Amino acid sequence: MAEAQGAFEKNLAAGEVLFKEGDKGEEMYLIKSGKVEISNNAGGVKKVLAELSEGSFLGEMAIVDDAPRSAAAIALTEVSLLILDRAAFKAQLQENPMVEYLISSLVKRLRETNEQVKILLQKDDVCRVAASLLAMGREKGAPDGSGVFIKGNYTPEGLAKQVGVSIPKAKDILEKMQASSLIAFAAEGIKIPSMPDLEEYWRYATLKEKFKEV
Repeated sequence: MAEAQGAFEKNLAAGEVLFKEGDKGEEMYLIKSGKVEISNNAGGVKKVLAELSEGSFLGEMAIVDDAPRSAAAIALTEVSLLILDRAAFKAQLQENPMVEYLISSLVKRLRETNEQVKILLQKDDVCRVAASLLAMGREKGAPDGSGVFIKGNYTPEGLAKQVGVSIPKAKDILEKMQASSLIAFAAEGIKIPSMPDLEEYWRYATLKEKFKEV
């Protein structure tokens, strides 16, 4: 396997970061030896998702859909990796369009599931609702002026079930968000006038929850 040398191989020392959550993904990896921890941050708290070892792939999602890394990867021991970059991976997929479509669809579903898990891990109801709206805005929102519009038949009751919040509590949270012009319900969907403002609101709620007992 002569190709798995030089630019096609990477070695990490224990504790070394391979990539961080949110990084741009240009490569996927196969672990030849060693162990790698996969984790992400939910509500300011680190969550370990998996510990991968010899024979495991990682980083494949980002090179399929060009989205940022959904988790961080750090070497738990000395690690040896084989590297496959996006160009080589795409070239293989393009030989079979059906396989490319299938893998892309599976990655999209997995990202949506990962996002939902991160939302449900947050303890505070306000954080859950705000995080869910942010995720919907990023994934489904169409540009609308300075904000985005999420087309669909959304109701407070439906959003409450989606994020695991009681209907009365969800209605109260959403009414306050509307009064603050963070969101607006319409017959065709939900308008988010400013994604940065909504993210700032979510960060404030997250910090408030994190330090409320301090």
